[in-house]
Amino acid sequence: MNKKRLICLVLSCLLVLAVFAGCSSNKNDGEGGGSADAAATENTVVIGLASDLKTLDPGQMYEIFGNMICYATYDMMFRITGDNLSEPQPSVATEDWSLDETRTVYTLPLRQDVYFSSGNQLTSKDVVFTINRVKNLKSNNTPNAEGIVSVEAPDDFTVIITLDKPDASFLTKLASNAFAILDSEVVKEHGGTDAEDAASADTARTWLDANSAGSGPYILESWTQGVELVLKKNPNYWGECGNVDTYIIKEIPDSNTQIQSLEKGEIDIAFTLNADNIKQLMNEDGSMKEGITIINGQTSLISFLLMNNDPAIGGPMADPKVQQAVRLAINYQELLDLCGEGATLPLSFIPENFVGGLTRDVNYTDVEAAKALMAEAGYADGFDVVLTTANYDTEGLKWPTMAQKIASDLAKIGINVKIETGEIGVVIDAYREGTCQFLIMHWSPDYYDINNQLAVLPDATVGARAHWSAEGHEDLIELGELISGEADPEKRAEYSRQLQELTAEDSPYAFLLQHPKNFAVGDRVDNVIYNDLVKLQLSEMNVK
Repeated sequence: MNKKRLICLVLSCLLVLAVFAGCSSNKNDGEGGGSADAAATENTVVIGLASDLKTLDPGQMYEIFGNMICYATYDMMFRITGDNLSEPQPSVATEDWSLDETRTVYTLPLRQDVYFSSGNQLTSKDVVFTINRVKNLKSNNTPNAEGIVSVEAPDDFTVIITLDKPDASFLTKLASNAFAILDSEVVKEHGGTDAEDAASADTARTWLDANSAGSGPYILESWTQGVELVLKKNPNYWGECGNVDTYIIKEIPDSNTQIQSLEKGEIDIAFTLNADNIKQLMNEDGSMKEGITIINGQTSLISFLLMNNDPAIGGPMADPKVQQAVRLAINYQELLDLCGEGATLPLSFIPENFVGGLTRDVNYTDVEAAKALMAEAGYADGFDVVLTTANYDTEGLKWPTMAQKIASDLAKIGINVKIETGEIGVVIDAYREGTCQFLIMHWSPDYYDINNQLAVLPDATVGARAHWSAEGHEDLIELGELISGEADPEKRAEYSRQLQELTAEDSPYAFLLQHPKNFAVGDRVDNVIYNDLVKLQLSEMNVK
């Protein structure tokens, strides 16, 4: 071939490649910048929701959407796959893991082909660092690690975890964001430590709020709290992943705005909707609008009232008779109607879909009995109380709307409710500090097991926020311990039912709703898998 013909052939090939490149480009012709450009690409999925994220540090992340972000950016030793919540599957740990005859010593061989986004290989030292850091941070996640006596690395790819007693929920705990495996070298470089003084000495949170130190299918590109979070696909991820290259998670607190954005094609998923919102997406004949699919799921998300048990803070709300009067005065059927189809009323703090979960009769309301209890407590003429609520919603139901409903019901028994609202982060801080007199809050499991719910017992994590003492409630503590270690599902369910019946009318809580999950998906995406722990399985989603 002569030189002239060779040059022509090369130019022709380059022209063909350019044409193909133009055809396969993900860019639209419209103008825009920033995340709008990303949203225009075919391999980008935009999700509208209202989250309560306060940090992206896995060791301190305790909010409802924590697992969704950690499952996208980190690996755990065990992982929830698909919508199966009851049987965590080995992930970084291999199928060869074992549990000794005492049911307290876990031997966990690790995969040897897992690398962090930094390029560092994941080894047993990273698992040891992660678990010890969680233990020593003294954060909201620390109770998940309290039963761990030791975590050892006999070699680079084996971890041995010893518990102080059998824990039927331990593998489920390992599948939560609390145990998202950190790149120990990188985290230490940015102020992290697993030492005993980590609670005061660890300063990695700021860096982890802007960077991911994991080996998961996605890498954190940016996060502006309350505005937007952007994830980019990890090209070196060892496992299987869908074809979505970029996720843009937009904070859109108003569900009506989410619907409008979905209909305009500005977002692909409207995640925080209620029953009325779903109706807006239907045609007059009851069919769904073209290009939109509604996905229904069951949550374990419970809304509840907390009544402070410390008389110095709660005042009259600390009186057990007043607490029972509050439970009796609420019109639960009207609350369920506000929440929409699929909502249920839990008897206590165990969701219906957990082992032994019980529901309460919606006709439990008895205003006259509530008035009698108020009189017995010395408050026949009623009293004033401050009800704290956030400018937030749970699955599309606004907390201030629930607060107004509660105020209306309690007015019938002489309790004059003054509603005080605040931003979700501020209200959560006050809740965790135990400084609210009367509070609307919601609870979503950090790991999908009944043991997680034991946090509401006296002197436990949530019980302490209500200043509920274990003194005089030894029977509750004993049942909690039986539930925690029992391996027999039938016995565990029976203990669960006993515990619910004991706390249904004797606790500083009124449990209001177990929420259904309804959200809308545009026709660009498929394999949209929801489960209540992870919310959306981002690694399994695809663009059509």
